[in-house]
Amino acid sequence: MDRNGWEPGHQVAYGCGAWERAGHQARLLVAWYDERDGGLGPGVSPWFSAGPGARVKWPWGSARHNTLGLLFWRAAYDAGILVDQVPLADALSYCAQGAEPLDTGPVPDAARKSGIGVGSAASVAGIRHVLQAHVEADLPRPRPAGVRLTLGYRVRESRATPDWDLGDWPGALARARRAMGQADDLRERGAWRPTDQERSAGGRLGHDLERSLRTPAASGHPAPSWLERASRLAATAAALSGAAGTLLGAGREEATRDGMRRDDAGWGSDGRDDAGPLVRVLGTAADACARLSSSTEEIGRLWEAEGPHEPSDRASWELSHVPGALLEQTEETEDLMRVLAAYLWVLAFR
Repeated sequence: MDRNGWEPGHQVAYGCGAWERAGHQARLLVAWYDERDGGLGPGVSPWFSAGPGARVKWPWGSARHNTLGLLFWRAAYDAGILVDQVPLADALSYCAQGAEPLDTGPVPDAARKSGIGVGSAASVAGIRHVLQAHVEADLPRPRPAGVRLTLGYRVRESRATPDWDLGDWPGALARARRAMGQADDLRERGAWRPTDQERSAGGRLGHDLERSLRTPAASGHPAPSWLERASRLAATAAALSGAAGTLLGAGREEATRDGMRRDDAGWGSDGRDDAGPLVRVLGTAADACARLSSSTEEIGRLWEAEGPHEPSDRASWELSHVPGALLEQTEETEDLMRVLAAYLWVLAFR
């Protein structure tokens, strides 16, 4: 990528500039490290590190996420590649003993304003262990042979890794299954009698889910790509959430007519608020699907940004962009949707 197209290239691929992208990815990697290894420094919170909100100028010098972001920005700048394309093993060379401090070379203006000492030799030495932990991370599925660990790949891998807060998709699936079990129990005990509106919504959604999950081979079509599968699940999240919101609103109107007071709340995954059983089922299932949205949008942008024509081997392209943990998350979420489709059909017609 030529130098003039480097910054615009980031806008096309990520919808933001190179420094903003580097900072966002660095914050997530620091948050993962802090939660996994208990490496919290004074005043550094995993909530701050992972969040997209306001930035803080740390009074004692550079926060680790700022220095790590600068390291990724510089590695991408030097190589003339997008920030997410930086191989983490190559980035480690900027932390090696005797390496030239980052602040002696090109530094974006925003990085200079982010804290005293960003890019100094001491600040770079202080983030080597964070970067090393990601390079050596032990994952449930090995990386495909020949796939270099890039920053973008590792971020997607981290977001789908089940053993930390932002990757807790197994917890989301468990909440959805538990909501179905609780709804079944309430109905069997006579504590919940589905309304005509709930049965109608269940029948419609069950049909839509069954159709979207139908095996392509059965109709002679090729298997869908990961991006197509994940995009369907992201769209399903919106459909389920919309249906849950409609049913929740209808329930509140009915309760108001009956003179009952009900407070606004979430989907009530543990049954602590006014959300009815079916609303909790749909809402928790929507949450499980929505956890794929960020990676789906990101990889979709990359697919569009890396060229006007499809790669000759789409399967190989996806192997180099879609981590095993993300594939597992997608498969498990599809399994949940099959269970939900069956549940909704039973609700509609029993």
